[in-house]
Amino acid sequence: MAFHLMAHGIARAGPLLRTSSAPYALGPLVWARTASSVQNFTSTNPPKLRGAIDHDSIFVISLPITTKRSYFYCNHRPSVLDKSQLKTFPLVTKIETKATGLVKKGWNKLANSENRINKSIIKYVTKLLYTIPYEENCLRSFPSRNSMIREVNEEAVSRGKIKTDSGALVQQEITNLNIPSEQLKRIPLIHPDFQKPQLVLDQLRQLGEVNRPTHLKYSIACLVGVPLTLPFALVPVVPNVPGFYLAYRAYCHIKALLGVKHLDYLLENDSTPTPATKHLVFKDMGALSEVYEQSGKDLDLERTNRQEEVIITKDIIEDLCSRFDLAHLKEDLKKALDQESKRLSKKTIE
Repeated sequence: MAFHLMAHGIARAGPLLRTSSAPYALGPLVWARTASSVQNFTSTNPPKLRGAIDHDSIFVISLPITTKRSYFYCNHRPSVLDKSQLKTFPLVTKIETKATGLVKKGWNKLANSENRINKSIIKYVTKLLYTIPYEENCLRSFPSRNSMIREVNEEAVSRGKIKTDSGALVQQEITNLNIPSEQLKRIPLIHPDFQKPQLVLDQLRQLGEVNRPTHLKYSIACLVGVPLTLPFALVPVVPNVPGFYLAYRAYCHIKALLGVKHLDYLLENDSTPTPATKHLVFKDMGALSEVYEQSGKDLDLERTNRQEEVIITKDIIEDLCSRFDLAHLKEDLKKALDQESKRLSKKTIE
């Protein structure tokens, strides 16, 4: 039963504490402490295109994978906060940080083990993890609303309540200071200029709607399965990998559900006719389009009766990651390319 649940959970997961991709998997406070070192690693003076992305800011980016689906990533770095502000993170976030740190330590210990059984376990789990839908990491990049960082506008600063130079606040501070949503800066949603705002908005809504029931179902299944793996803990030679994995998968599914919930909040409708929501403002970037155009593919995503096809390539991924300092997304983008290519190939056969 436990293995049955684990097999299903594997198909709905994200990379297992992979430090080379999706740093947000380590928890917001861990990321705050390591942000500077990761940024130094990814900033090796690559050639810049016009409209370079400021990674020390809060934004969402859309990178089209096919003509109908995109990879979304929320750049949310607590490193923009003062050290004193880290104390305002919710208690559950602090507990999460410590727990993920311990899990990461345990996984690394298992990965570095010379034991033949442990090596086989690592190889098997790593292979299975690659089959996990990339959409989960998209959702997990959106933090819970309570741990979200927002920037305030000039009106809020002029009132004298903001005591930070960056103008960035944790949600708890926003609540305590009673700052209305009208005084919060909208979060930029960066996208290629060939991708229309309404199309991006529709894809974001679909991302949440389609994945909500899936993550709810498997989070419950994984939590139910964890106690069933306790007999494995009685075997001294082999670690309780099923229990460890199911607990981690439950965490991932819950994080994705929190991402869906926060996405709902960010997508609240705005009464203005401009391409924006109450909390997001769309920013098209021609520099992103220039990278896609190098492939020579048709980038007209709204052409009538067009069959869905993959528009990203390995070369485009390499170019995007080097020119825009997105090395931490490379493996996820490659996974997205592989998964969408297989999905469309299967669809064609059917």
